[in-house]
Amino acid sequence: MPCTLTDLTQPVCLTIIYNLSSRILVDSFISCVEEGKKCKLKVKLDPINKNLTIRIPLTLEGEVTFTDNPFQSGCVTTGVRLT
Repeated sequence: MPCTLTDLTQPVCLTIIYNLSSRILVDSFISCVEEGKKCKLKVKLDPINKNLTIRIPLTLEGEVTFTDNPFQSGCVTTGVRLT
């Protein structure tokens, strides 16, 4: 019989780096926030290379299901909240 864990949450920090001169997305990534720490909304412009870096605090919500086969599981993202 499958087992489902619901109401799981994980604070993360979304970072977007955009070059204003070339109008190209340079990079974007999500990093987990360590326990006891916080991600704060932050915007920074590098005047030399014209990279705009935006950090956005988010909370991912989801659930995990474990099947009868111990090597199979599935996860579903049920929500994303700005924190």
